[in-house]
Amino acid sequence: MNQESNTPQQSAIWAALKTVMDPEVWIDIVEMGMVYTVAVTDNRAKIEITMTSPSCPLHVSITNEARQAVERALPSLIEVDVQVVWDPPWAPERMSDVAKKMLGSVG
Repeated sequence: MNQESNTPQQSAIWAALKTVMDPEVWIDIVEMGMVYTVAVTDNRAKIEITMTSPSCPLHVSITNEARQAVERALPSLIEVDVQVVWDPPWAPERMSDVAKKMLGSVG
């Protein structure tokens, strides 16, 4: 999750995605390391996210929630495309230190 050197639109998208929670652990998808790509070209956003497990039954609702959060934050965007990708697979190492601490993984 590379949030450095973002445009103002990309920064606003990252902030919007921090409002989307993984409903199993109630930590946002950014801190969980589930957001892979945030790109904006010609006022169109393309966001790639993953789930913590390929068998996650909530991938549709999380994807929809992410799209809606970005659309609310940036109504000027022409399109918000949120795609679920599986490569690379999610791993606990992708979590931020904040998420790890919340889950008891960091002392």
